[in-house]
Amino acid sequence: MISKLTLLSVSLLFLIIPVQLEAQPDPNRAFLRSLVIPGWGHHYAEPEISFRGQAHFAADLILIASFFGFNARANNLEDQYTTLANLRAGVPTDGRSRTFLLALSQFNSLEEYNDFQLRSRNWNNILPDTPENRWNWQSEDDRRKYRELRDGSDRAGNQLPAITALLVLNRVTSAVSAFNRARNYDNVPDLTFTPVLDGRSQTGIMANLNFRF
Repeated sequence: MISKLTLLSVSLLFLIIPVQLEAQPDPNRAFLRSLVIPGWGHHYAEPEISFRGQAHFAADLILIASFFGFNARANNLEDQYTTLANLRAGVPTDGRSRTFLLALSQFNSLEEYNDFQLRSRNWNNILPDTPENRWNWQSEDDRRKYRELRDGSDRAGNQLPAITALLVLNRVTSAVSAFNRARNYDNVPDLTFTPVLDGRSQTGIMANLNFRF
């Protein structure tokens, strides 16, 4: 059986050395960690209950995967419509202006395009009749296919700025949240133990749970 003297010694030990579960995290370090990798700062500040950090980290992975997915799709579709234009319209599209690419998707040939501009009196939009500008789609279906591929590539590429903005927003939000978690770390309860002695020579240990706001 544990003697009263032993219980008293343990009680005094807890009284002299309070229980401290973890050192105070640095808010600035938490901020920088989550700015680099969302959720890292939360894990640093609260390694046992970093649910918010896990959510930011998962969102970051999804956004990164989406970015590379849309980028790969845009590049793949661009390769397809470039190849189609070379093979079926007889004109290269690398480095060409957006105006030229639009004309290529809307008209079957350079002659048809320039004729439309003349009749519309859009003389400034007329393209020079040079070898690099002369296209002639072999079929209407080829031109429609080209337009669909180019539009799909544009749609995929237009998603990239929005995803990039969400990536930045997720990192900043995670960093600010981690900073606040680390700064408010002292709000977690402190657990201390103190001995209890009464007039009848009874000994014991009393646990104190203190919250700081």
